[in-house]
Amino acid sequence: MSDLMVTKSNALLDASYQLSARAQKLMLCCVAKLNPKDKPKPEMSITASEYAEILGMEMSDDVYRDLHAAADALFDAYISIREDDATMRYRWVQEDAVKHSGEGTVTLMWSNRILRHLHDLNRDFKSYHIKNIANLDTGHAIRLYELLIKFESTGWREMSLEGFKASMGIADKYPSYGELNRRVITPAVKQLNKSSNLTVKLTTKKKGRKIVGLRFDFKVDDQMQLDLEESSTAGRSKSKNLSKMADENTKNLVAKYGKKQA
Repeated sequence: MSDLMVTKSNALLDASYQLSARAQKLMLCCVAKLNPKDKPKPEMSITASEYAEILGMEMSDDVYRDLHAAADALFDAYISIREDDATMRYRWVQEDAVKHSGEGTVTLMWSNRILRHLHDLNRDFKSYHIKNIANLDTGHAIRLYELLIKFESTGWREMSLEGFKASMGIADKYPSYGELNRRVITPAVKQLNKSSNLTVKLTTKKKGRKIVGLRFDFKVDDQMQLDLEESSTAGRSKSKNLSKMADENTKNLVAKYGKKQA
């Protein structure tokens, strides 16, 4: 599994959006490939082999399919970011991804508005290891991880219920707290506790009998981090040979799916 870092502006971390887990992982893999000190070009390509290596996945037909599905989902998605006392709505990418026939590669064209939150970040930004979200398999869990890791220095974060739903991209869903907790909050917290380097405890905030806010107390669990690293040892050892195997794997995948690509 790769030890690359994801670096984003705090505004992007706190933005409002909803993406599937695989679309978020594709986006984060691409972000992790960037050097935040350099001004990146809007166009970025990623191969199925890179995608698998960064996330510690076995190369298979599923990786190839996931990469294409993630690219399609990213094109369809919007993000709302608070900028200069106004909330602006953008697309993640400027155009549909190019799926290169015969190469096992997709090329994305970042929105210029998104790029400004990914480079030249002298302050108000946060970095984390991409391996810490690699084993999360829902979009809500990945989003909650980012919302919390921004406050790593304090170990807790409080949010209004409306603010939490907005950041998760579900402002118009789950009108009752019971449904929100059952469908979103509890599953996401359980995933973080099981499959990330965070240990999270939730406390609700009430106004009268109504729940109006959430408090997440969390800590970076060093032992969990070690367990995650140990569990990926096999993947890392295989990754040493990944570059040699990549061409052969890609040829096999393309033999099955290449003619169907755009």
